[in-house]
Amino acid sequence: MSIYLKLVKALISTVEPSAQEKKYKKVFYNVMGFIAIFGIMLPMAFFVGVVIYALTSPLVDMGAGQNAVELFLHLISVFSFVFGLNVIFSVFYFSGDIENLLPLPLKSYQIIGSKFTAALISESIMEFIVIIAALAGYILASGRPFYSWLIAVFGMLTLPIVPLIYCAVLCMLVMLITGFIRNKDTVNKMTGFLTLAVVVGIAILISNMGGFDTEHLIEALSDPNNQLVHVMNLIFPQVHFLVSAMVNNTLLNLLYYIAVNGGAIAVFLLIAEAIYFKTAVGMNHVSAKNKSKDKIIASLRQHHPCVTYLKKEFRLLFRTPAYFTNCILINLIWPVFLYIVYLLNGKTNFLDDFVYGIHTGNEETVLLLILGISAVSVLVTAANCIASSALTREGKHFAFVKYIPLSYIAQINVKALVSIIISGLGMVIYVIAAAIYLDLGMKMTVFCCLISLLSVSFVSYFGIFMDSVNPKLIWDDELNALRGNYNVFFNMAVAILLEGVTCAGAYLLFKFTALGSLMIIMMLFIFLLLLNTVSYLLCSFKATENIDRLSV
Repeated sequence: MSIYLKLVKALISTVEPSAQEKKYKKVFYNVMGFIAIFGIMLPMAFFVGVVIYALTSPLVDMGAGQNAVELFLHLISVFSFVFGLNVIFSVFYFSGDIENLLPLPLKSYQIIGSKFTAALISESIMEFIVIIAALAGYILASGRPFYSWLIAVFGMLTLPIVPLIYCAVLCMLVMLITGFIRNKDTVNKMTGFLTLAVVVGIAILISNMGGFDTEHLIEALSDPNNQLVHVMNLIFPQVHFLVSAMVNNTLLNLLYYIAVNGGAIAVFLLIAEAIYFKTAVGMNHVSAKNKSKDKIIASLRQHHPCVTYLKKEFRLLFRTPAYFTNCILINLIWPVFLYIVYLLNGKTNFLDDFVYGIHTGNEETVLLLILGISAVSVLVTAANCIASSALTREGKHFAFVKYIPLSYIAQINVKALVSIIISGLGMVIYVIAAAIYLDLGMKMTVFCCLISLLSVSFVSYFGIFMDSVNPKLIWDDELNALRGNYNVFFNMAVAILLEGVTCAGAYLLFKFTALGSLMIIMMLFIFLLLLNTVSYLLCSFKATENIDRLSV
């Protein structure tokens, strides 16, 4: 057990900032942690809790109070499985510690158990928060007694175990029976396509079901013969036992829940002991295509330094599967989520009222459209982390940044331009498509595009500044460069919090002052210009200073 705990601690420390980094940036981490809690974690938890509470309250009277929270936790488990595949593959087979751990006198189950635990802790923080929020909404709506809270806390910490065990077992079996997956690039491509397929599949499923409004959803969940819930209970039985432990037969269902998790862990460790060493020995950490000297020389062309640097950044993002999946793909799939939202309106047709307001020139609707465009632009740019990982992606090649004949601010401008092009171009295309659908007219379309680009530009420069404060330059694979980089999360938290305050302030000005929507929209435009100026100045002075002080 002591070996296991030491391994877990060591593995977690590889994705955490070092003690020296935390000490050096103690104030920074404290402030950013506070913003992250109030900018992302608590709002998300509150939203999830309110939704589950609203769905559970009417279901309690129908005798199906637990169905809503069960279905939600099943969906969380599905996403945990899908997004956990890439992480488990990376942690089990493509991390830099493999070559150090395998020669040690350790059992397979000790290595794989510690790796699994480290991945569970590192990757499930947000999932823990969402789970406890959902369970809290259910407990409050159904009026469960005090012991239910204790079960909820226990469930929060243990519910993600089974989905990740599914990932782990599948990864080991795939590596055992296939000969073509011998590098992380292949795995990243496969998991990226799987993620996209799941998202598209959910959209198609909802479309075929005709969408859901609240009444329709409650009616479906109240059906005791709901096939979807029954099927999901077979796949993830621990969810049903956990929720049932809060309702009746507390001890018996809790024992069932513990037994399912314990049995899954036992089977997982037995499989790991039998096949992990066979699948892990001889793994390649990188895949590279060798080119002859003549081909390399023939491909060389002289360009302006900024153009060359721009090409380098684009190639890095598009040719590295981990970066393509996490930084590029999100710009392609977020409209699918909006389409799901459109489908979810079901019979209520609230979007039809919105479209009607646009066509009739309703000031409030037009303002909400502009604010929505700005908010989506900020969210997408922050989520794709192209800017907030710009310096971290250099990794062990950070010396390249210091010694090439290109100033720091010029490099920052190029990195920001990459983010603006990728994020902004996608946004502009979708804004133009929406403008055509809504018949906004040329002037309004151009203004919407400008608002979107200003929002993207602000987050891009601010993200680079955030990454310059303390970039994570020591990482063993590209996925770890993103998931182990706190600056990505901090930048997202600051951007969401600032955008939320901005949009809320603009809407409140419209509702409670005599200012018209046009005046408020112009104020938003000026405020975005100000944010861009501040972000650029931060990069010009502080980011360049931060880069200069970093040792190589």
